[in-house]
Amino acid sequence: MEFMQIPRSQNMGADEVSKLASSRKKESSMDLTMEIRKHPNIEEVSTFAIQSANSWMTPIMSFLQDRHLPQNTKEAKKVRKRAARFTILNDTLYKRGFSMPYLKCVDEEEARYILEEIHGGVCGNHVGPRSLVNKVIWTGYFWPTMQVDAVEIVKKCDKCQ
Repeated sequence: MEFMQIPRSQNMGADEVSKLASSRKKESSMDLTMEIRKHPNIEEVSTFAIQSANSWMTPIMSFLQDRHLPQNTKEAKKVRKRAARFTILNDTLYKRGFSMPYLKCVDEEEARYILEEIHGGVCGNHVGPRSLVNKVIWTGYFWPTMQVDAVEIVKKCDKCQ
């Protein structure tokens, strides 16, 4: 993206509008036409978050969106039970809690990045696994293997040993 400065002499209309907006007088030296738009000029295109095919979220999202369950009856029962604690908002899966806000569900790749950033990133203070999981929750994220992943990150950290 490139920005260009247009000289004031070549941009009289915009200059007049800015003067009119900043003054208390309703007079102007130019005839300005005002157009009121009820709808935006740009069409809004709906987008969908693409989840990886083998993500832990896939069966839950499939059940909540389409009521599609796995063929295995035990797996179907698990998915139905787990899905009761989740909701979809703007095509994103969130975990509901009683005493906490909705937590955005993330896949394994995002989870690893979040853990590394909270643990040792710019504001990281190399806390233990339990505190690390609490910080992730307060940040607003969820995935089912949070505790195990936090222990793994702390074990691999040289500064924490």
